[in-house]
Amino acid sequence: MTGGTAAPLRGLDWWVRPRVVLPIVGAFVVLVALLTPQPELGRMGDPRLSSHLAGGLGARALAETAERFGFDVVRRDSVGAPSPSDARGTAIHAVLAPVLPMTGEEAHRYLDAVRAGDGLLLVFDGRNALSDSLGLWRTRGGILYRMPDDSTDCHRRDFMPPLWPDGKVHLYGLRWVRGAPRDRIVLAALQGQGRDTVPDEAAAGFALGRGRVVAIPDPDFLRNDVLRRCEWGADVLAMRMLEWLRAGGDRPRTALVFDEYHQGFGRAPSALGTSAHFLVAHPIGRALLMVALAGLILLAAAAPRPLPPVDPARIERRDPLEQVDALAHAYEQVGATRTITLRLWRGLRARVDGASPLARGRSDEAVLAAIEAADPAVRDDVTLVRRALRESVTTRELSDVGAALRRLEASLTTTSV
Repeated sequence: MTGGTAAPLRGLDWWVRPRVVLPIVGAFVVLVALLTPQPELGRMGDPRLSSHLAGGLGARALAETAERFGFDVVRRDSVGAPSPSDARGTAIHAVLAPVLPMTGEEAHRYLDAVRAGDGLLLVFDGRNALSDSLGLWRTRGGILYRMPDDSTDCHRRDFMPPLWPDGKVHLYGLRWVRGAPRDRIVLAALQGQGRDTVPDEAAAGFALGRGRVVAIPDPDFLRNDVLRRCEWGADVLAMRMLEWLRAGGDRPRTALVFDEYHQGFGRAPSALGTSAHFLVAHPIGRALLMVALAGLILLAAAAPRPLPPVDPARIERRDPLEQVDALAHAYEQVGATRTITLRLWRGLRARVDGASPLARGRSDEAVLAAIEAADPAVRDDVTLVRRALRESVTTRELSDVGAALRRLEASLTTTSV
């Protein structure tokens, strides 16, 4: 045999070599990291129009600017509506597109406060109890119109992209469902787009009782990203709305109260509280609660116990007929003819004498003598019974005693002793 030469090992392909694969993978990771959009607070952050939020979609800019203009800013986090006991005529309630539903009772308390002299800054992006009560909705959109007297010298350099690609403020218009009030004042207008040149109202104010209301149908009007761009003039319009709400009363309304409860900063309803309210307040919930309690009681009754119940001790007793048969056999074995005769005689007397105490008090000899005197035909039977009571008799004579007692009973039931 001749040994063959080993074949040379095949080298790795070029596309699986580490010096080729690792740079490709590294470049791919860097490219994905650069192209993947990252959420940025203020652009893709919390969309709530809240004075607590400093991001681009919040409303902290409105609160801080109002403080600089002399307003006393208050954030109401734990109460959903003004209290009936609060003083009226000094507060402006800012309800900015609430995310939590507002109840009819809360809307009623807001409107009562406004009628009594308070102001209301209402921003809505959907139907709620306040907008329905005031008959407000929104219509087609337009571009925010700058007033002629606004400053046009603002050219702030800002590298943050605006909310709208064309760099203009696009807002919804205000729609009056039940007709616009005659005394309303247009605080911000929209320019029509395309062929539609009829201006719409971006914000309007009107009187309600002794108070005032400013309605804005688009929350984008007061967002931080809109107010901080001075070239749009939204900040000037917002302050003019607050100034209009501050005036017109017996005294200036200097307190600006932000409703943060309906923004979700208050005590939100919990699943446990909602479930407990359903189980107690709703008929179906109460029925389910009763079924659950009944199941728990059944489970407790069927569950094993640490101390099992002890069955009561039962003493077995013979049947009365079995006792008679047993006594008869016992008497027969010992030859107790006198006892048998006495038992039979006492039973006869109990049946015949009845419940008369005088009859029970007479002796056996007296009763036998009375029977013999009343019915001479049973004299032999009386003699046999009298002898069986005094002395023992044979088994055959005991049978005759039983027959004699039957005849005596028949005689006693037909005659009176």
